[in-house]
Amino acid sequence: MLGFIFTFPANRYHATLWGHHVNEARIAWPPEPWRILRALIASYRRKGDHAKWKESDLDKLISALAENLPLYKLPKVFIPSHTLHYMPQGNKKSLIFDAFLQFPHGEELVVAWPDLKLESDLFNLAAHLAEGIGYLGRAESWTECIATSSWEHRKNDLICRPVEEVKNSEGSTVRIIAPLSTSGYAAERVRLIKELEERLRKEAESSGKKAPSSKKLEKARDKEFGPTLPEFLIEALDLDTSDYKKYGWNRPPASREVTYFLPSASFSAPRRRSGRRNVDNSDRYTVARYILAGRPLPRVEDTIKVGELMRLAALSQFGWEKNDSGRRKPKAPSVISGRDSDGKPLRDSSHSHAFWLPEDADGDGWIDHVTVYSPSGLSTDVRTKLDRLTRLWVNAEGGHEDSKDSASLEWRLALEGFGTLEDFSSSSRILGATSVWTSATPFLATGHLKASGYPGEVKRLLKRRKIIEESVADSVRVDVLQDIAIGGTVRRATHFHRFRSRGQEQLTDSRGALLRLIFPEPVGGPLCLGYACHFGLGLFMRNSDGNS
Repeated sequence: MLGFIFTFPANRYHATLWGHHVNEARIAWPPEPWRILRALIASYRRKGDHAKWKESDLDKLISALAENLPLYKLPKVFIPSHTLHYMPQGNKKSLIFDAFLQFPHGEELVVAWPDLKLESDLFNLAAHLAEGIGYLGRAESWTECIATSSWEHRKNDLICRPVEEVKNSEGSTVRIIAPLSTSGYAAERVRLIKELEERLRKEAESSGKKAPSSKKLEKARDKEFGPTLPEFLIEALDLDTSDYKKYGWNRPPASREVTYFLPSASFSAPRRRSGRRNVDNSDRYTVARYILAGRPLPRVEDTIKVGELMRLAALSQFGWEKNDSGRRKPKAPSVISGRDSDGKPLRDSSHSHAFWLPEDADGDGWIDHVTVYSPSGLSTDVRTKLDRLTRLWVNAEGGHEDSKDSASLEWRLALEGFGTLEDFSSSSRILGATSVWTSATPFLATGHLKASGYPGEVKRLLKRRKIIEESVADSVRVDVLQDIAIGGTVRRATHFHRFRSRGQEQLTDSRGALLRLIFPEPVGGPLCLGYACHFGLGLFMRNSDGNS
């Protein structure tokens, strides 16, 4: 038995069904066997250990997988969704309908060949190639994959099988493409070539010409088929989709169309909310959480840099205009820009505009998530713009620009979802509630420190922000720490980047401190205080030392 277990870190699957335009919003689900075998071959080409496994080993594996159709264990919930955005095409921009499936966090897709028996070397090759698969479908479908030889499905699992293996079940069917077997492709290749040669001979006879020579037949094959009929199946799978479309194939000649049965419970649509359909739920949605991916990921010491980049990327979605003095100012609403109609920074003690909070969610020292939190809510228009964020980048000068021409480092962004603080509290260490909070980044005072030092400054801000009542301020304990351990490395406050690249905030505390706050009762996050707190400085995390 051989199976591949796919998980989707961005909780999305993007793939267009063969033969359809992306704007038709036809999602290739389940992922075609043709697509999966191509992903294995691509993994070998780009990341495979060619010293350990030869091309002949890959050929044996692909031939074995092409011999029979797999079955699928589908996620129990997958929600169809889409976005609309413009794509540059020459000097014009075309509106693209980007359809995808969205999964709950942690859902798995299993593709299994239950009756396949592989030698240990070939299984090890399959496991090696599975680890190298970075996406399945389009490049937005970030994927992690492992191979297994012992997977067994349970009775209530949603199993998708070839239709001939299903009897008396309720559901629907879907037609997808799978590769021919090695022998089947060889026979099909011979048939297509013979048909062409026979047609050319008949045309020559009808016009009174000599039968075409072998050289002319070879030229005719090249003109008719180009590279689309290579000698071996693995080479046919290796070709780009555009090669087949260029020569007019409605599907690759090395493929076959197969019908799969989709269980009726395997498709879930979002429930309609009660109330009027045009109600703006901006008071419900206060959080947009993103997954950050790239090699290398940004260091946790650069939290403020990533926070600033995230805000600038969001501002660019709204566009820019010039003020009376001719300087550029964002068109974004104040909840995103943090500025009033005159372009001046908001002076709101409740800090109701957006926080841009990078996070090292797994504690390995690298930023892997970004949370956008707005206490006043995220309107429909704001959510639409935030949903279009797909990347962050730093240009050669170290800043973000509207044009990516000078980009030198880029990270991909995937929206995990919109929701409330409670929706993400289980997966984030900066959300949720606890009585013990420890610095994730240094706290910097917003003014000159008084005699009470950092503890006094923190308590002042907690009261000013109405995070605690003034009557309980004295019962809050503030410990100043020398360092914190992240990813097995000790960090001090001075290891972190501690000033903004832009903005009008005056920096009076250039050193900062790492702190532990202990409250008499649990306090909800995100808890971020002090200078540049809207960009990730002064950010606290829970459970960092085992307390909750």
